[in-house]
Amino acid sequence: MTSGESAHDNTPTEKATAERDAAHDSPIVRTGDVVQTEPAMDMNDTSTSEKVEGIVAQTRADHAVDGQDRIVEVLKQRLDQAGIEMSDDEIVQLAKD
Repeated sequence: MTSGESAHDNTPTEKATAERDAAHDSPIVRTGDVVQTEPAMDMNDTSTSEKVEGIVAQTRADHAVDGQDRIVEVLKQRLDQAGIEMSDDEIVQLAKD
């Protein structure tokens, strides 16, 4: 029997359970001396060109049978949603490539 278990049924006591839960509810994940205060993905910024490449690839996959006009339309929407500004000519060229 460990110090956090009751003598009768080998289940953790309320105090031990509360201490465990409090430790796991912490918003900060500690790893050695490094304190991680943000989600790991936020630390790896994707370049704008990588974002554009991903958006173009996904749009082509989603709308390959819909034709170039639809791909251009969806590219405009998705690039706008991602906060990426491009001219209509650039977007048309992306749809063609």
